[in-house]
Amino acid sequence: MKAYLDHNILDLMTKGDPHNVKKLLSEHCITPVFSYESLNEIYKSKGYEDSFLAVLSDIGAKYLVPVTKNNRVTGEAELQQVDVFKLYEHYLLNREQQPEYGYGLTAMLQKFYGGRKDESYSHIFEKGTDELAELLQSSLEELKQNPLITTEQLQLVESLPEVLKAQYSTISEQMDNAGVAAVRDFESHFGVGPKTLNNIKGPNVINQTWQLLQSEFEKHSLESESLEDFFGLKFRKYEANFGSEKSTVEKVNAIYHQLDFIGFHRDSKMQKTARFNASFSDMTHAGLASFCELFFCRDNGLVHKASAAYEFLGINTKIVHFTEN
Repeated sequence: MKAYLDHNILDLMTKGDPHNVKKLLSEHCITPVFSYESLNEIYKSKGYEDSFLAVLSDIGAKYLVPVTKNNRVTGEAELQQVDVFKLYEHYLLNREQQPEYGYGLTAMLQKFYGGRKDESYSHIFEKGTDELAELLQSSLEELKQNPLITTEQLQLVESLPEVLKAQYSTISEQMDNAGVAAVRDFESHFGVGPKTLNNIKGPNVINQTWQLLQSEFEKHSLESESLEDFFGLKFRKYEANFGSEKSTVEKVNAIYHQLDFIGFHRDSKMQKTARFNASFSDMTHAGLASFCELFFCRDNGLVHKASAAYEFLGINTKIVHFTEN
């Protein structure tokens, strides 16, 4: 039996293990599991990296690696027995620094939650497009060496940043004119937010949430999309993988993110970069934990959102919620 350990569990284990997680793992022959996202969070724990690595080494944790084929996820994963200290050294050598604006998408989401107040959407998209142009420029040299790539295709890649700038121009102008964080706008317009959604109890959290939203959409004479489309369970027509089935991890992440956006046990202070990034780490952990039979966690909001996603998708992962008491 495998148990995925959320970072907050590892954090407590570096501070004396008050919940006796190590003993629990040993007595029940449970294999502890961590992932690349765990390494990302350890990297952020400046000055305490060795403490986290020592815990993982001490409990014999295995490394979860999602399997990809042709740069696409397969929906499968493998467990690797690793030397965590050597793995972390490799991680540091190969870690890719994420661009500040996340090619415009990450910064846009931050502004949705009320962050980046001093920046306009136009500025965000412009900076994001510049980041993409820099990435494409570094890739162009490799593409030029590929005999299968035509001159027309190279020109298309080179023109992409300018095409995006033109498309983003109208969109960003409309968003700037609205002048309201998208999250607050959604809540005020439909009257749906944390106060309402946090009262929803299982079972069937997703279906209950969808029924509530549909009723509000109808009041505003809006033609609602399907539940699957609203929660991002299918690839859209404009996405490269349209027509393909999303993996379980991708579906968990999609539901988790949408629940956070509409206000179901939303993480606090999402307008702050650190909290925004932490929320996305939690989402990633929830998705990866679906490969395991157990998910050890102590974050209340994460538990609620992951539970709702697992239930709706028929995922058998059981969440072990460690509380402060």
